[in-house]
Amino acid sequence: MNDPIDILLVYPDFRSSNVFSNPGLPVGLGFIARSLKTAGFEYEVVDLNIDTKEYLMRRISETNPRFLGISMLSYRCKESYELLNTVKYHRPQMKVIAGGPHITANREIALMECPAIDLGVFGEGDISILEIVQGQPVDSIKGLLHREAGTVRFSEQREFIPNLDAVPFPTYDGFKLTKYSKTMPLHSSRGCPYHCIFCGAPKILGKKWRGRSAKNMIEEVKYWYGKGYRNFYFSDSNFAVDKARVASFCEGIVKSELHACFVADGLRADHVDRKLLDKMRHAGFTDLTFGVESGSNRILQNLRKDETREDIETAIAAATDLGFNVSLFFLIGSPGENETDIRQSFELATKYDVARVYFFNLTPLPGTQVYDWAIEHGIVDGSERRYPEENFGFSKRALFGTDVLTKDQISHHIRIARRVERQVRFKYALTKGLAATKMKGFFSRKSTLDSISWFASNSIIAPVVMGLWNLAALIKKKRTPHI
Repeated sequence: MNDPIDILLVYPDFRSSNVFSNPGLPVGLGFIARSLKTAGFEYEVVDLNIDTKEYLMRRISETNPRFLGISMLSYRCKESYELLNTVKYHRPQMKVIAGGPHITANREIALMECPAIDLGVFGEGDISILEIVQGQPVDSIKGLLHREAGTVRFSEQREFIPNLDAVPFPTYDGFKLTKYSKTMPLHSSRGCPYHCIFCGAPKILGKKWRGRSAKNMIEEVKYWYGKGYRNFYFSDSNFAVDKARVASFCEGIVKSELHACFVADGLRADHVDRKLLDKMRHAGFTDLTFGVESGSNRILQNLRKDETREDIETAIAAATDLGFNVSLFFLIGSPGENETDIRQSFELATKYDVARVYFFNLTPLPGTQVYDWAIEHGIVDGSERRYPEENFGFSKRALFGTDVLTKDQISHHIRIARRVERQVRFKYALTKGLAATKMKGFFSRKSTLDSISWFASNSIIAPVVMGLWNLAALIKKKRTPHI
């Protein structure tokens, strides 16, 4: 048997998702691991997206950890409960610490639902996890849920870390880096000052936005650049709250002569303008994702999005004009949304030359305002908390109706949305791919392009067309001489 370690860090299995199926490095767990390493604790990481449950059980037996720490989402949380109960049955003396968005959103309810969880960390866990492993009395640790005399008690809220530059960025020691994509995820900010009713980010990460400095961000890029990484992915939900910070980052990247490609996944349209987007393009940003939610101003107000369709269109038009690969996220099934509103979203999704669109079936999540709204309107039975399973947001049918549309009506529009998603992908392939040079004139008319891409997006035809398209691209790649 190996020498005992302090803590075994576990990331749950989300591999059954067929929308975003490639495993990505768990950034949050990366921050926790770096804090443990800096403090001198011994840990091991098991990511169940690339490892098996059998491997986890074997490593628990071999390393005999004092603690097991798991980062949980509400998505498929019941599977995590079952896993932890099994682990606890075989290793009752090992303390189980659960953290992540699910614990922060549900707090004592999560511990009541899963007897195997000994301690729950809500809010940021960077400091709490260290104090637990150091052996401090549980009732003295802020941001902690613990069991006492058969009940779950929680301490006072831990203050959110004000200076994120003081938090060492993840270096993923002990992670199986070769099992992941060669795109390195970066997280440069925490917190959200907005009030979108479908999102739990302010509750989980704090209502005050906090960003790492441009200098600190560049330091992390340089670290991974030195290890051979050239593609980077900012997973922030509010990357450009501070335009000056993003501009300084871009200027620093250009000055450093780092020839890298960047993706910004979380952008609000009202956070960017053409000047900033031009700087980002010059620095190597190639892909942007905007959270649009709806093409209807009325629904944007219902969602408390605090931006308008006009703001959104201005940003999309500038980004596509500058040559970015733009992706858009929409919601279907918002409070008050009717069929006219949904058609406005479909129209906006196909209006610009974007690379991808995704329609997310809005599902009330515990810890969000829309969940409380759904209980008030009898859409969700508040006597039993329902958590998302499988591809709850990207399914082909609705799980709930709304105050306006029935479950069947929403399901009908979800099926159309899936076709719109395929249409946009195929349309972008036509305009940017093989046909862009040889058949540019033929596809220059928007009506022609829309008609062909809609025809090809049929669920039966699309797989054949895209298969032929991928084959042609592969042939072209093989014929292209290497310089």
